Amino acid sequence: MNVKNRKCIRKLSLKSLYANRRRNLIAIFAIALTTLLFTSMFTIVLSLNASYETYQFRQVGGYAHGTFKDVSPEQAERIAAHPKVKAAGIRKVIGITAEGVFAKVPAEISYMDANCTKWSYATPTTGRMPESGKEVAMDTAALQLLGVTPELGAEVTVSYSITDKDQTAFTVTDTFTLVGYWDYDELMPVHYINISRDYADDIEAQAVKTGLQPFRTDLNVMLASGTNIQGQMEQVDTDLGYTWDSYTDPNSVRIGVNWGYTSSQLESKLDPELVIAIAAFLLLVIFTGYLIIYNIFQISVAGDIRFYGLLKTIGTTPRQLKRIIRQQALLLCLIGIPAGLLLGYGIGAVLVPVVLHSIQLDTGITTISTSPVIFLGSMLFALLTVLLSCSKPGKMAAKVSPVEATKYTDVMQTKKKRRSIRGAKLHQMAFANLGRNKKKTVLVMVSLALSVTLFNALCAFVGGFSMEKYVSAMTCADFIVSTPDYFRYNPADEFITPEQIEEIAANTKASLSGTGYAVRKPAYLWMTENALRQDYAKYESAEQLDSHMSRLEHRGNMVMGDTRIEALDNSLFDKLQVFDGDISPMLEPDNNAIAIAVSLDDYGNLPNLEYYPKVGDTITVTYADDVKYIDSRTGELTEDTPEEYFQAKLYGARDVEYTVCALVELPNSMSYRYSGIGYDVVLSVDTAQRDSGGAAIPMLYLFDTADEVDEAEAEQYLSKLTAGEFSPLMYESKATARSEFAQFRQMFLLIGGILCAIIGLVGLLNFFNAMMTGILSRRREFAVLQAVGMTNRQLKTMLIYEGLFYAMSSVAAAFILSLAVGPLAGKMLGSMFWFFEYRFTILPVLLTIPVFLLLGWLIPCMMYDNAAKCSVVEQLRDAQ
Repeated sequence: MNVKNRKCIRKLSLKSLYANRRRNLIAIFAIALTTLLFTSMFTIVLSLNASYETYQFRQVGGYAHGTFKDVSPEQAERIAAHPKVKAAGIRKVIGITAEGVFAKVPAEISYMDANCTKWSYATPTTGRMPESGKEVAMDTAALQLLGVTPELGAEVTVSYSITDKDQTAFTVTDTFTLVGYWDYDELMPVHYINISRDYADDIEAQAVKTGLQPFRTDLNVMLASGTNIQGQMEQVDTDLGYTWDSYTDPNSVRIGVNWGYTSSQLESKLDPELVIAIAAFLLLVIFTGYLIIYNIFQISVAGDIRFYGLLKTIGTTPRQLKRIIRQQALLLCLIGIPAGLLLGYGIGAVLVPVVLHSIQLDTGITTISTSPVIFLGSMLFALLTVLLSCSKPGKMAAKVSPVEATKYTDVMQTKKKRRSIRGAKLHQMAFANLGRNKKKTVLVMVSLALSVTLFNALCAFVGGFSMEKYVSAMTCADFIVSTPDYFRYNPADEFITPEQIEEIAANTKASLSGTGYAVRKPAYLWMTENALRQDYAKYESAEQLDSHMSRLEHRGNMVMGDTRIEALDNSLFDKLQVFDGDISPMLEPDNNAIAIAVSLDDYGNLPNLEYYPKVGDTITVTYADDVKYIDSRTGELTEDTPEEYFQAKLYGARDVEYTVCALVELPNSMSYRYSGIGYDVVLSVDTAQRDSGGAAIPMLYLFDTADEVDEAEAEQYLSKLTAGEFSPLMYESKATARSEFAQFRQMFLLIGGILCAIIGLVGLLNFFNAMMTGILSRRREFAVLQAVGMTNRQLKTMLIYEGLFYAMSSVAAAFILSLAVGPLAGKMLGSMFWFFEYRFTILPVLLTIPVFLLLGWLIPCMMYDNAAKCSVVEQLRDAQ
């Protein structure tokens, strides 16, 4: 029979809820605290992500999802019309200026449409975009460098180098009318000098007449979402019949993904360890919320167990009792969850600027996320946690019989204990009380131990960051000095000069110093076809690769490939990490030894050993005075020559044979800083000068200092030397890398500390609730004990013992958990962070012992003093 009693059940829920207002406040506080935990976590994580992405976008130069590179007008139109593309923006670069006032931060002269201007942070705040003729818009810093006051209508003269798809050609100087400008952003990689489409087309037509190719046009796009950007762009190419992996195929539309989006970075780095770590973290947060709310509802059901027993005597079914408890939980959620959402969002919004400031990432980019994910996710997680937490107490209320309910004292069944003739001791009674409800005791201990274990893991995690590893990977010397071209990876005819090196050496105290040289002469290294195919396979299809290989010069199974030769002073060979072989032959006079630079992973492993020649092999390098491309059929290159007939012709070619003495890792910070087709090799400077005909020019100067005083003096000197936009030099130092490392550690300490504090608060609340429940549910027992002679002091001492047992048991549990979890977490973190070295520590657990002892004494005292205000008679009467 189906009885319509939902209204009655709902009324019972409301009346029962209203009768226990004090306990409801605690339950609401618990729900609000759990919601606060979720909301603050989501707010901090999403806001930090939004701020970090903005920081990255500014460094990249824009926030478009990606770029379809070098498109024709037809291709641009088809791509823009694809359903996955929500918006598109055209950009055509016609030239660049990277000399004079723009030596340190270059300027790009280009046409951008409205979308591209917006996404590139280049929208004029004063004036408008260029529309026709010689109109121009640029940032205020570029105007200042050019000596122009930012005023609309001002005349701006700019000299720049025309740049087509393949080369930088002649220089153009033009005078423009300023129609718009905006404030310069110091994080931007270039100065944008935006021109009108008319002017760009006119310059392009002039350049084509001189034999240059049409300028490159890129299509920036915003897609349906910021996730799986690479996959979405590849799908667009596939749907339209294009490929994306070739530089030469006219049907290929190459793609570039904006690495500023964290989703694109995560997709490339996502591995099982990271997935497990994220899942474990989410489970930890849910479990933390579960602990507190479960304990609250268990206390609530235990307090009302007689009421539920009476309801069962008048015919209430177990299902209806569960519904009563569930409705009460949902009603409490109506107050607790909104309060937690508001408080959590507020706390997160306050903490985000603090975190950004601590890692010096607050340069005008603090972004407080308002994503619906924060509120919907927090609400759903909190609601799920509440429903899970009240299901077990609901089952307990549904199972209890009316007779058992009248005798319920929050004590679980235990086996019969033998009687003692020595009398009860207070500490024994306290210890026995903990065993009366083992489940509650375990929950309290786990919730307290969890915060301590997490704190210990955080200290081990942050303490495991190796500054030495991090700094040595970022830079191989205390100071590296060169020109802006070197630090921007631009090939140049000249970098730092010998005179500048002498000046720096004379004004600094170096314990080790030396120069790295670039060989500025055409040079080719003969390598196996299989190895060269591996290089070109990254950029060409199998068919294109076969055609390309057929055009290269062969000697048996060897092919002439490109190479980058770096020469070093003898003092710098100590900076090389030898993977195999011995570099000592390179230090001998008049040697023919060569070292092959290999690419090791973050853990010092060489993933593709078969790609490189073996130690002891003889390899040939061909030096040439000049190289030109010809038509292999006619000997002359024309505009009509098909690509398959392009052939390099060397003039003044000379072969030199070298013996591979070692495979070495050449630190990126003292290398060319870019790679390409073929091997990177290292020679001694004397050998390089001998074989290249004196073509080795200084590329960088580096030095180490003996102590902190010398380092600080050198830092101060180089800072003054390189100050100003017109300085021809720049430098890198270990101090910068150390600062970045300290910011990284501080970020984890701050965020982890906040999480530990919230989880610790949950544990304390559970401890408080456990002690309060124990006192309230045992009021009659305490009154009987006092009636038979136990003093207030003895009763208080017994409760203090209980609190101390809780505290010390939690510390012991945290110790055991740290022993078990530490090595496993250390191994996983070591695979995620290459500069992490796990060091087992238990000191944070030991440091919490005094805090827990104080809490174990203080909380029982406070709870008992509040409960002892009633007389023994009143306590016996209230317990009926």
